[in-house]
Amino acid sequence: MQKSVLVIGSGIAGISASLKLKTYGVNSVIIDKGRFIGGRISSREIKDTNETNYFFHGAQFFTAKGKSFKKIIEQGMNNNLIKEFGNFHPPRFRGHKTMREFLTNLTVNLNIQQNNKIVGLKPSQKGISVLKENIKTWQNFDAVISTIPSPQNFSLMEKFPELQKTLDKSSYDSCIALMFSFNEIPKNIPIYFDFNKKRGILSWMACGSNLNVWTAHTKGPYANKNLNQNKDQLKKEILLAIQKVFSKFQNSLEINFHSLHIWKYARVKKISNGVQIDPVFPVAVAGDFMEGSNVESAFISGEKAADLIFNRLN
Repeated sequence: MQKSVLVIGSGIAGISASLKLKTYGVNSVIIDKGRFIGGRISSREIKDTNETNYFFHGAQFFTAKGKSFKKIIEQGMNNNLIKEFGNFHPPRFRGHKTMREFLTNLTVNLNIQQNNKIVGLKPSQKGISVLKENIKTWQNFDAVISTIPSPQNFSLMEKFPELQKTLDKSSYDSCIALMFSFNEIPKNIPIYFDFNKKRGILSWMACGSNLNVWTAHTKGPYANKNLNQNKDQLKKEILLAIQKVFSKFQNSLEINFHSLHIWKYARVKKISNGVQIDPVFPVAVAGDFMEGSNVESAFISGEKAADLIFNRLN
């Protein structure tokens, strides 16, 4: 009889888990509470009279060391969905037009349900019972892989205390992202600024789909401290930091649009013990917090979780 696996979270960890299960001939459904796939691999659209531009307000780029993720990047580049970003060694990559385009292409044949939140998991005689927020009846799956951030995963794993112990070992920094665009692009500006080794509230700033649209990210300690601060005050502080950077290129700078986005679980600060499966039940947890702190780490964790679940079911 065909097995059914629920994958919670449509970020790259959930997508890679579902893709790996597919190679084993196992059916899966991905369920995510958000509107779009990709999680922190995200883009925001802005339209003007001439064209549509995209802010890359989540992950700014990704790298690849392992064979499986290198294959994903190669496919994306061949399909004009991924391009090399900057002049780095080893190379960094990002979406050609938007950050999630290559993920949309990868998931064409996957069963994904957005705008659905899983609020309960428990063992049952038929596997694992699952409760959705908007449905009052429990639904049975043979197995579950959950790839949402560890603090959210922790409460979901109430019936699986061994997994909770693993999840409790990881932690995140938050990040405040400010998207902004110019009336006139400053001359001779680079495509990114890296402030991680410098003083100040900014960690990184880079253009999006072109030099007219930018995203600034704050450092973790600043975001953690100011997560619940008044948003207008946050914008003011971050815009002042941005103005200071660009004043080196142009005396007067007109920002014609800005928008704030808060990533509560942005950067992995403390990594857990690797992808884990419950010692008794077919439930596994995955995510970047299990393997590292970048996009490839999340991808690898999804594949490993799929391997563990497949072996448990067989």
